[in-house]
Amino acid sequence: MNSKTKALTVIFVSVVACLLVYSPLTQATQSSISLGDEIAVAEIEECTPECTRVGVRVRFAVWFFRNSEPVEVDGTIVALSDKKLILNTADDQIRVNLPAEWTVDNQVLTREELFTSGYLSEGETVTVNALGADATNNQGVCIYLLVGYELVNESGVKATANLAVNIED
Repeated sequence: MNSKTKALTVIFVSVVACLLVYSPLTQATQSSISLGDEIAVAEIEECTPECTRVGVRVRFAVWFFRNSEPVEVDGTIVALSDKKLILNTADDQIRVNLPAEWTVDNQVLTREELFTSGYLSEGETVTVNALGADATNNQGVCIYLLVGYELVNESGVKATANLAVNIED
């Protein structure tokens, strides 16, 4: 390899290394807007397009983790619709967000395959262990989010969500 090629390689590697260091540091200096806070117009204008795509998701994930608690829900399955399991409970109808993949009896299944494999079916009673968090606005309107991490069907077979993290109560 000649000296020009070596010099270009060193320059290219240096630029890539600088970008890998620079990008996380710029994200860390962005304003911290959490769910439930009033957002001023100046704060919205302060966000770059990268901030709105990545930063808001990361801040929401951090907020959810800090404010969530384990919840157990028993209900009758109405349907699986757009990544959500719809359940009729004793009080109301709720929606539980389901991760894409699940482990059942040492098999990895998608959330849709849970239904096609016969593990779950409409009208069946199921117990869902989930993380739940809620937020209330100034007018007293409350929204809540449930993310399922464990399903137990009527026959007692357990399905565990394939997540990047392990969840323990």
